[in-house]
Parts: sequence; structure tokens; C-alpha cells
Amino acid sequence: MWINEKRKDAILHNKGFVSVDEIDIPDKKPTAEMNIMAAEVLSSLMRLPAAQRETAALAYVEGYTYQEVSEMLGVPIGTVMSRLSTVRKKLSDEFADSNHGNETP
Repeated sequence: MWINEKRKDAILHNKGFVSVDEIDIPDKKPTAEMNIMAAEVLSSLMRLPAAQRETAALAYVEGYTYQEVSEMLGVPIGTVMSRLSTVRKKLSDEFADSNHGNETP
């Protein structure tokens, strides 16, 4: 998703298409920790209500704009924004709760 964002930013700022090879990525291979975190995030997303899950997938995974998501789902853009805000809050709370017991004094 980060690479797609970098490409989109380059296109929006009139720099044209950016090859993945031109993006400075320190390590292109995901670490075990990154894989575990990705699995946890995906698992959390799958537990969301269908409307929130679908909205998050379109905006965050597929990279559509809020307006495009609004049109695809046939809901007002404010609804898209509200759903995404709720998703961010739920995920933030869930991961804060799961990491709370892992802190070292």
C-alpha cells in the first residue's frame, strides 16, 4: 500500500509513473514481525461489520478516493468518512489494548 501511495503521489505531482525500483525502500522483504502485524490487522478487519469492512477495503487496500468509494457504495461521502473514522478508532483501540500488557516497566 505504501508503494502505491508513493506512485500516486508522484503522478499527482506531475512526476509521472514511478517504478518500484526507483523508490528507496530499505528492505523490500517483509520481516516476520511485519507478517505477524499484517495478519493481525487483516484478522481485525475481518471482524468488522460488513459495511465498515467493505469501506475500509476500498479506501485503504484498493486505494480509491472517498468520493469514489461513496459512488461505488451508493452512500454519501460523509458516511464513508464516518465509517473510516470508526474503523481507525476500533483498530487503534484494539491494538492499544493488545499491546497494553506487553509493555515492560
